[in-house]
Amino acid sequence: MKKRIAQYFKGQKLLVLPEETVNNISMHPLLKNLYITDIGYFPSARYHYIERKAGCKQNILIYCTKGEGYVIIDRKISRIRRNSVLIIPKDLPHIYGSSDEEPWDIYWFHYSGETDKCFVPDNSSITIVDVPISALPILTNLFDNIFEALSRGSVINSIIYACQCFGYFLATVLYMPYNKHGQKDKKTMCVKNCIDFMEKNTDKMLSLRDLTVCSNLSKTQLTAIFKEKTGYSPIDFFIRLKIQKACLNLDFTDMTISEVASNIGYNDQYYFSRLFKKIMGKSPSDYRKINKG
Repeated sequence: MKKRIAQYFKGQKLLVLPEETVNNISMHPLLKNLYITDIGYFPSARYHYIERKAGCKQNILIYCTKGEGYVIIDRKISRIRRNSVLIIPKDLPHIYGSSDEEPWDIYWFHYSGETDKCFVPDNSSITIVDVPISALPILTNLFDNIFEALSRGSVINSIIYACQCFGYFLATVLYMPYNKHGQKDKKTMCVKNCIDFMEKNTDKMLSLRDLTVCSNLSKTQLTAIFKEKTGYSPIDFFIRLKIQKACLNLDFTDMTISEVASNIGYNDQYYFSRLFKKIMGKSPSDYRKINKG
């Protein structure tokens, strides 16, 4: 693969924050956790080529909306296709560039911060995420807002706004539950189907075996996937769904504590009360007394 020199791309946008500004925002209480250092948009970027033998001091995010490109890590090449996001962690040596045949359109950011690793799924390698076409207007609008805000110079209010918008951009790419127009991986679909089943059966006492039947997975597989996607085991998650429903009944009905417990499958109201307090930090009766809203 020939090494190419990047050129000006008609319609491009490019902005690099001054080093002094970056130093200041890296210490600002509202910015130090996650902030942008560079931002750009390269349309029809034929011959775009970047090689960093020592990696970059910041994490890199590239959102490809048209055409395609590639990234090379440890001599292994990966294709970056339309509607996908590439994240390269800081300090990782890399090469990336645009396809000759179908040059890419890319929106890109360099970002850093004390919590930046939370937004890099694998800190030892690249991450490639497929993004549904339905997210395109959301992400491009966020980019435009961020770029416009940062273009105002070192105005702290504008920088705070831009970096908060970037957090939303990252969350949309990495964590947004896709709607019916987007695609979900098999693990996400499995968890969604299982949660749908739970929500329809909050009045019952489901076992892990019941949940494996609806998911067609083993107990070990289902537990591992659930913990990965929700942070809880299937049964722990189900209990929290029950408690969530109990909260609604306490807030919006005149049901007794015993009736609330029975409504979510617990015949022993005292056991229910202990469970409720363990999760919510208050007994059902104390929770009901709180003024909400």
